[in-house]
Amino acid sequence: MKTFLLFLLIGLLSVSFAEKLNIIKMDEAKKIFDSGKALFIDARGSKSYKKETIMGSINIPIKNYALVEHLLPRDRDAIIVTFCQGFKCHLTDELAWLLVKDGYRNVKNYKGGYPEWKEHGYALMGTIRECKAAPMGFCMPKYSATHMNGATVYLGSDEGTIDQYWFATVVLDKLPDNVQLVDVRRAELFKEGHIKGAINVPFADDKIDTSRFPKDKLVVFYCDYGMMSIDAWTSLNDEEKKNVLYFDATVKCAGEKCTVKANEDI
Repeated sequence: MKTFLLFLLIGLLSVSFAEKLNIIKMDEAKKIFDSGKALFIDARGSKSYKKETIMGSINIPIKNYALVEHLLPRDRDAIIVTFCQGFKCHLTDELAWLLVKDGYRNVKNYKGGYPEWKEHGYALMGTIRECKAAPMGFCMPKYSATHMNGATVYLGSDEGTIDQYWFATVVLDKLPDNVQLVDVRRAELFKEGHIKGAINVPFADDKIDTSRFPKDKLVVFYCDYGMMSIDAWTSLNDEEKKNVLYFDATVKCAGEKCTVKANEDI
């Protein structure tokens, strides 16, 4: 009987959670967008937002919520649509909850987010600079090779990045010697699929356990869409960053079968 009551309570809480979040599908999000009467908020990090986002949206990363609350409407009945990097991205849930807690009564959580919106060719805005490809489609690194902790790699345009265009062509089958891939996602996502040879060191509560990194290799962070990798690298101190880079790319895996697409430079 106690077990039954426990499951009943969990079920009721789940229903309440879903109702408060008011999850919407793409068709409804597009209808709301076309009405011009809603504020769309991108919950991703600022770098991802600047690259490309839903047209007219503003950016409120979770960790900066308290700093930019003044950007929100005074009218608690205003229609607000939150989104991030697709169905597995939890940032939109967290942002929606913060808004609900602040008294907003018309918060809509668009789980398909930026990837689904882009896939259907709907209006976007951003600052995109495409990679200049050499013959055969191979993207040539912008900078000369560099040596870090025994590994020979090419650096990207942004501080802390490995050249994502070059690395995307080698990461699945020709990984440079002395490079250790570190998947910074949650353990359950890592188990669903990851790049062969990667280890899992989750980035949680704004910190990562650097004691688990190999001392004799260059560590390269990656995740689903690059956002968490950026945050994990940023959380390190200057000494820890000396032998760590992050891979700014979209990585999708089922088991050890993966596809990798470099994210565009700003």
